[in-house]
Amino acid sequence: MSARPAIVSDNPKWCASPTEMLADFVVGARVDTDTLAHCASAILDTLAVAIGGSVEPGPRRLHDALEPASGPSASRLMWSAKTFHRLDAALVTGTASHVLDYDDVSMVSVCHPSAPILSALLNVHSWDGISGRDVSESFAVGTEVLIRLGQTMGFRHYALGFHATATLGAVGAAAACARLMRLDRDQTRNALAIAASMSSGLQANFGSMVKSIHVGIAAGNGLRAAQLAAAGIEAAPEVFSGKGFIRAFSGGESADWPDDLRPGDPFVVADPGFEQKRYPCCYMLHRMIEATLRLRREHMLTLQDVERAVVDMPFGGTTPLIHPRPKLGLNALFSGPYAVLAALADGRVDLQSFTDAQVLRPTIQNRLGDVTLAERAPRHPAESIGDAPVSVTLTLRGGRTVTQKITVSPGSAHDPLTSDQLRSKWIDCLHRANESADDERLGALFDQGRSLPNMADAGRWIGAIAATVTRAPPT
Repeated sequence: MSARPAIVSDNPKWCASPTEMLADFVVGARVDTDTLAHCASAILDTLAVAIGGSVEPGPRRLHDALEPASGPSASRLMWSAKTFHRLDAALVTGTASHVLDYDDVSMVSVCHPSAPILSALLNVHSWDGISGRDVSESFAVGTEVLIRLGQTMGFRHYALGFHATATLGAVGAAAACARLMRLDRDQTRNALAIAASMSSGLQANFGSMVKSIHVGIAAGNGLRAAQLAAAGIEAAPEVFSGKGFIRAFSGGESADWPDDLRPGDPFVVADPGFEQKRYPCCYMLHRMIEATLRLRREHMLTLQDVERAVVDMPFGGTTPLIHPRPKLGLNALFSGPYAVLAALADGRVDLQSFTDAQVLRPTIQNRLGDVTLAERAPRHPAESIGDAPVSVTLTLRGGRTVTQKITVSPGSAHDPLTSDQLRSKWIDCLHRANESADDERLGALFDQGRSLPNMADAGRWIGAIAATVTRAPPT
């Protein structure tokens, strides 16, 4: 294989247009060893939640509805004996990776960066004979394009009602696929431009099956864009600046790529890193959950001890929390009142918290109106929802109040999941796909995955995971 060309310019703007700059980055970016190690951790975490999510109704219905395929254009899901057209496989994989809302987050652009990128990469072609370094570099490049593109528009893009993971994910997935497919500079530029016209996803579908399908659509569209570019389909030379992607998806608030925003300097996956979730729900719930659990432990509280709760949120923090009175587990993933009440009632928030039966408990449903979420004005103009504190104040029976403020987001670089916690999350998620899988075997696969960038053949590792979690078809 030919060596990758170096990036063409040291100028802060790099080149004539954002599309050309991004194409140069995708083709020529060099990924350092530390960044590759962070990629391995993110890939492990995302594989875990995708396999864990595969048993949920949405991915299962997609799996059963799509036509099987065979031959060189087919791809096998890790948890199924069936093979599908690669684009369909990316759709199902992306949906499974996001359905639990347990996948990682980047608050740099308020998105889930890993799910659409890895879901596309898993279905570019067979990983047999593909090095773990090539996979990891492609993942680093794809997530970087996704996040930095979102950064050009700031929170405005999200505030308008777009699901940033979906809109940005198509472009990031195209970048990752272009890198792994070794497209040249012009083909890569076309892939990015094609994907820009495939971007979609609305927050109005949060709390439904469609929210996770957004990620599958983004993964499939990114892969399709790279395939079309490889086949010679040409796009406009510039689609991000002017009357392009940035202006359109920011509602006219932004129009061009900032001169000082240089992708890969550093890679976001390494600095500040991705937030890996401790709780399987919307990330804007995590600080209130953490605060509530601390209050419960420190004051030895039960739900019956609490008369009402007020959650003080940063400006914009309630935007995705559109289900104050959830009736389904999927609704509850985006419900502040439910998160607080479940934490008080159970002393934990985990995968079992978001079943329909748990959400519909009368002891929870009858108390939803007792929890209030209140947004405050920013403390200063540069404050972001990612680093702003969240406070929970509980009024107890008898009138006494107790308050807990959380200033560090669970799962962030300042309060990260430990290696043991990530390993336990991996085992828990893979057990959802195959309850009979051996814990020791699952742990060994996790340990092997930590060395993904050094694997000569990443396909052997993926194959071993598939053999472990795939259940025998019913007879």
